[in-house]
Amino acid sequence: MYLRVVLRRCLGLFLLLGLPVDGMAAERYTPNELLSMSVEELMNVKVTTLSKREEKYMGTAGAVFIITSDDIRRSGARSIPDALRLSPGLQVSQTNMNQWQIGIRGQSDFFTDLLLVMVDGRPIYTTTFSGVWWGVQNYPLEDIKRIEIVRGPGGAIWGSNAVNGVINIITKTAGQSPGLRITAGGGTEDKGFGNISYGSHSGHVDYRIYAMNELRDGGLVPNYGYIGYKAGANAPDFRRLNQNGFRMDWQADALTKVTLHGDAYQVKTGVVNFWTPNVSTNPVGLTEVYTGLNEFAGRNLVLRMEKEISPDITLKSQLIYDQYKIHSQFLREQKDTYDADLQFDFADVMNQNISVGMDLRRMISHFNNTPQFKMPSRKTAITSFFVNDELKLFDGLVRIIGGVKTERNSYTKWISQPSVRAVISDDNWALWSSVAKSVRTPNDMENGLRWNLRATSGPVTPTNPTGKYLLQQVGNGSAKAEAVLTYEVGGRLRPDEKSLIEITAFQIQYRGVLDTWQDKKNAANPFVVNGIMPEYLTNVLNGRGDGIEANFRYQPQLWMTLKGSYTYLHQVYSAYPISDGETKWTVKTNIGQDPRHRFHVGVSLNPAENIEFDTNLYYTGSFREGDISKYHRLDMRLAWRPIKNLELTLVGQDMLRSSYQSNNDSIMGLSSRIQQRYYAQATYTIE
Repeated sequence: MYLRVVLRRCLGLFLLLGLPVDGMAAERYTPNELLSMSVEELMNVKVTTLSKREEKYMGTAGAVFIITSDDIRRSGARSIPDALRLSPGLQVSQTNMNQWQIGIRGQSDFFTDLLLVMVDGRPIYTTTFSGVWWGVQNYPLEDIKRIEIVRGPGGAIWGSNAVNGVINIITKTAGQSPGLRITAGGGTEDKGFGNISYGSHSGHVDYRIYAMNELRDGGLVPNYGYIGYKAGANAPDFRRLNQNGFRMDWQADALTKVTLHGDAYQVKTGVVNFWTPNVSTNPVGLTEVYTGLNEFAGRNLVLRMEKEISPDITLKSQLIYDQYKIHSQFLREQKDTYDADLQFDFADVMNQNISVGMDLRRMISHFNNTPQFKMPSRKTAITSFFVNDELKLFDGLVRIIGGVKTERNSYTKWISQPSVRAVISDDNWALWSSVAKSVRTPNDMENGLRWNLRATSGPVTPTNPTGKYLLQQVGNGSAKAEAVLTYEVGGRLRPDEKSLIEITAFQIQYRGVLDTWQDKKNAANPFVVNGIMPEYLTNVLNGRGDGIEANFRYQPQLWMTLKGSYTYLHQVYSAYPISDGETKWTVKTNIGQDPRHRFHVGVSLNPAENIEFDTNLYYTGSFREGDISKYHRLDMRLAWRPIKNLELTLVGQDMLRSSYQSNNDSIMGLSSRIQQRYYAQATYTIE
């Protein structure tokens, strides 16, 4: 039924367009040219995320990984989080069928706050809690050109939140996806999905429009069950998605490029959760269970211009408007973001490439407070400046890159984030090292939150002889910036034109890790006097992370590609500046928050003309203080092209077991068991 609705909407959009597809402009590729990318082609890809300007992948002075369009297609991924599993050093897990936890190099939970995520340079993390609403980050996967992942600090270029890594999702230009494409399918858990994309041109303007719909079923109730739900029953954590958007690329003249693109989405997710009702009728914060919907809506618009002022000077500018709305049982927010970014690139200035830029961001947050969750509505701002200088020596064999970004937001003074990188490279090998200081700045929740969590125990006092209290999470403004110092060394080796090996070693030193601390012993605390046990959002830990990340890609035959990765992470934390029972528990939870070992092995085959077979095996060690057992995930894909413009695909995901627990951390719904899944998909293109 739902699949028919998707197809009707796609057909309606196609009839509405009624536009010609002939005479496509330059910089376009046929589907056959995009089917696969060899190691040689990968080495020549120009990446932008590490230095905010184009540079050849092989010579980058950092732990950069590229997930290509072909990697995404052949992985069988049905979402951006699923595609990110291909990267080393990146932890992806699910609480349920509509929530993901994604982090790089540790501290990965629902509030993962050391990671900057962008779509075409537009930040999609929220300054409310410094994290990402992953359940609403969608785009037609066929129109994603590549995903650039920087493991390690990017604060000297991108500013706060770019602490342990940067993910930049780069979509294809309108000219790279010409004609009509219709994708539709369904399966055991992905009940129905479809998207339609149409690209053409008018004069010097290429354009693309798209629409997509998805319905994903829920998981299974865990073994411990919910109130009102038996273990093993179907959980109501489904997801419904409706999204559409456009992109226009205009070659104004030989020296000027202009891009305008935008998206709008609506997402509804089913939820079972605990909440604390009105404390006036429930003074000790006893929790109740509710079943309902979490509703999300958003829209964005990005205008970007790149102009070559002279052969050695390029101007890049970007204007962004972004709005999202959240409506749940306890959290109701609307945030509008306005962002202006300006950058000048100077090339070949005394063997140097210099970039300077500034960014002004303004946010307007409005909260409809509930009895459980209260935040002040307000206006906040971020202002930043950066400079990056690349010095080339010995005809470019050696490059030294130094940079610094200074930033100020509504809760901090000016903060500097410097870095120094060095790389020795040619077309077949590279050795690089770096040291960088990055900062995670305080967010909105740490400066104004009042969140009633549950009943708890505390000191027995004359005014509270029972020792029962309401546990309330409090953002009282005591949180300071978390400073992180990162050392890295790495290398890339291309033994021949068919293989690539990369390895990175790192050490991260955290000072002032932001977490929670309960003031249980201070009976004179005004909160405690009034029957509230405060759980402050503040700096409570110091820490260190050490690790190794390795990956390879090997193409022994034209019809075979082998790829894989391994990640090792060791974390140590200590209580600072307070050491008590609460901080000791926080130390323990942070140590066990991420798996120590992870690996991925993938094989892509073309056993016959027009037939593809892919398999990807993932391993994740135990984590969440042992609550999540180690597990393997096996995904398989079989595709057939009976004619040039039609691809038929059958995919199986999590094929090793019927269901398992991937994570149990969330505030937006209870966890569920992730089920084994199968789906079929058809993609038809008309050029």
